[in-house]
Amino acid sequence: MALTDVFISPAGAGSKDGSSVANALQAIDSGDWSTDIEGLDRANKRFVFLSGTYAHTTQLTFSGSAPTDEQPNQWVGADSSGNILRPKFDSSGIRLDLTNYPLFVNSANTSSLNAEEHTYYKCLSFENTNASYSQGSVVEATTSDIDAQSWLGCSFKAGTANSNAEVMVGNNTSFSMCVFESTTTNFDRILDVRSNCNVDNCRIIGGGGFDFGVTNGDGDGMTITAFSSIIRNTVIMNCHGDGIKLNNSNARGMINIQNCTIVNVGGDGVDCSIVTSNANTATQGVIEGCIIFNAGGKGIKADATDDRQSAGQLVAMGGNGANFDNMDSYEDTFDVIAITTADFVDYANDDFRIRRDSVLYKFYGDANFGAFQNEDFEFVSVS
Repeated sequence: MALTDVFISPAGAGSKDGSSVANALQAIDSGDWSTDIEGLDRANKRFVFLSGTYAHTTQLTFSGSAPTDEQPNQWVGADSSGNILRPKFDSSGIRLDLTNYPLFVNSANTSSLNAEEHTYYKCLSFENTNASYSQGSVVEATTSDIDAQSWLGCSFKAGTANSNAEVMVGNNTSFSMCVFESTTTNFDRILDVRSNCNVDNCRIIGGGGFDFGVTNGDGDGMTITAFSSIIRNTVIMNCHGDGIKLNNSNARGMINIQNCTIVNVGGDGVDCSIVTSNANTATQGVIEGCIIFNAGGKGIKADATDDRQSAGQLVAMGGNGANFDNMDSYEDTFDVIAITTADFVDYANDDFRIRRDSVLYKFYGDANFGAFQNEDFEFVSVS
């Protein structure tokens, strides 16, 4: 059975029954979600959100039939003619090109929608502009609802204003080519990764720049709560805390961090120090092919009493407070490639692509070290 398309725009058009672009369902009424969108069935439906700004102040909660494992729901962004978008990064590779994206803009200190299981999201932008934002997610943070979701090419942004604030959370969730951003240095963490998540080719951006100034909250880029999570080809930058932190000492940590670029963080690049020497909580996994640069703390940090660490054999580091802490003999398994700002295209302006004259360029034959690949693949040549 095929998904049934429902076309949606901020103001609607024609009969507003959602049957076509010309008859797009009205999503926004009097500055908030319309009763028409709230009453939609989601099972076996594809919501085609047309380009425009969906300004709202409350959380979107549905009353119609919910999606199931056999009858999923999909949300996709489209241009004004109904052509479904495909994600691409902007010229620097740091943020998504949001041209023609549907922009969900929430001006209240609430989450934007009641996200559900068995739902797939593609090419959508969610931003909270409230000056007092203190939520656990710009979308929703209820674990039972964020389970079994997939996000592709989506942007999540907030001006976090509370030491407990977070931008996004995932649980058994797949994030691919997504951007998570806080525009301040007042937050707990930007992305909260819970059990069995995949984070691939994403960008996690803090508001620190090169001078963190006044900070509040832990300020971590990403925290990993428990179980097995895979973090690949992801950039974590400008966070006043740790780049990646394992933050649960009660379950075995199986972290897998590959080909990531962690740069300009106030704390440690990767912090596993919460895990102590215990057969049920020992850190396992791998940290491989990553760039960890300009971490105010340590590049990779462990607990002094943990005898089993995440192993790795090749990383690129430079400018850190120290490359390792409490790694014991596992420190010797790492071959560290020493790097400087000269290995990046334009480090001073947050352009962390790899220069062609760097040893990291095409290190793997057809792929670069870290998250950014051959600049000819997607960007104009600059080096």
